[in-house]
Amino acid sequence: MAKKKSKKKAQPQVFLSPARFMREKARQLPLGKCYVNSDWQEAGMADVVVTRVRPSGNIVLGLFLVDTFCLGVKAVLYRDNMVDYEFDEFLQQYKSGFDNEEITYEEAHNIIYGALSFAEEAGIEPCKDFYTASYVLEEDTDDVPLIEYEFGRDGKHFLIVGPDGIERLYIPILKERLGDNFDFLFELDPDDDFDDDEYGNNSSEEYTYQYPEYPQALEVKHQFIAGELFSENNLMVLPREVIERILALPHDEVAEDLRRIVMYEIGQTYRDINDGVLVEAENDSILHSLLLFMALGVPAGIEPILEIMRQSEAFMDVQLGDVLTPMIVHQALYACGKDNADAIEAYLYEPGLWWFFRYEAVVALAMIAYNEPSRRGEILEVFRRLLNMMTENLPARRCCDGTFAGLVVSALMDINAVELLSEIKTMFDTGYVDCGAAGNYAVVELEIGTPNGHVAEELKPASIFKMYEELDRMRRDWLEQQSQH
Repeated sequence: MAKKKSKKKAQPQVFLSPARFMREKARQLPLGKCYVNSDWQEAGMADVVVTRVRPSGNIVLGLFLVDTFCLGVKAVLYRDNMVDYEFDEFLQQYKSGFDNEEITYEEAHNIIYGALSFAEEAGIEPCKDFYTASYVLEEDTDDVPLIEYEFGRDGKHFLIVGPDGIERLYIPILKERLGDNFDFLFELDPDDDFDDDEYGNNSSEEYTYQYPEYPQALEVKHQFIAGELFSENNLMVLPREVIERILALPHDEVAEDLRRIVMYEIGQTYRDINDGVLVEAENDSILHSLLLFMALGVPAGIEPILEIMRQSEAFMDVQLGDVLTPMIVHQALYACGKDNADAIEAYLYEPGLWWFFRYEAVVALAMIAYNEPSRRGEILEVFRRLLNMMTENLPARRCCDGTFAGLVVSALMDINAVELLSEIKTMFDTGYVDCGAAGNYAVVELEIGTPNGHVAEELKPASIFKMYEELDRMRRDWLEQQSQH
């Protein structure tokens, strides 16, 4: 009797997300055509397209926005399965903005990785989604022939700061790594007489903060704290024994002394800073206070921290500009305000504040969602209200502007806030969102659900001693650079 042939069970089809497909399958496909704008070397900006071809003929696409003068890979877009008409539409749109030319893969590879390496020399990493998009590229090994291109301008890193000013955040990084050996250009002189509307939807909200009366005298319980924070011997760094002595005191007493120090120092300096009279801080009491508040983590710290965050761009430049400002501010606000999200949210609705400090409040909220999963729903509702407010107020630039809106979306991508895609899309539909921070809505929709380990590290609470170790390293590097000039 013949045996029945056993039937093999059909294997279930495994669905791969676009990001997973890129990581696991893209490099197995043959390379397709590559393109770049023909003026990239003169303009310092290359839009590089690299494709691979699926067995079906559909296209896997990687688009890399590359700053060849300084910043390397600024933004990416990838698609894992484009049919012919979708790719043709993409090419038509891609070609409509500028003259472009087809290039070899080797040329595309060397433009992208050459600019990336040049940026890394200055301490600048590629955009967070590069590592996923890079799977459309070959690995950067000696198997790819080297083509020598010139990066930078006149042999130096050359940073172009656009009208919205977002690129200025890289200046402290460049100073730390390169000293004075780089150039930068502001496309818009802040002293020029101009109409905001002339520069489109991404103009910044006007700074109109109404300053309160600050104390004219400093009275503290622990005089040695004020002495250490105002000491010229403690620029950038507090000795470990001083930190430990301060933190050993009753925390409520330390917090009150720090509050008084902050309010006094702001009152003594903000006018001269805003008038351009004071261009270099005489002490680092503001910096030290933020770091100590971060270590204390007491609710009383939120008031003085938010008052620092109401100050002007010039104030940050003078008091905090060349240090780890972004991480210090949101870490301090998170430590002291994590149990008072209402106060942080209320700050976001104050008109006339600088977008950068506003963004630090957003990151502090993102830290709550990341570090306290049970509160994710609460924080997402805060963000939902914020997105709805911005959708309404962006045209008037009240409590928000295009730069801030783009940065909010970037923070929401960091915490994978897929629940807010509807509100995000509605805000993008206004046409007022600066796409430089997070990409356009198509990129956001594609990437918002993809975890990012590097971002996760940035959202974790920091240690005051680790912070001061990094500041000390920066200080020593700066002193070494000065000795060589």
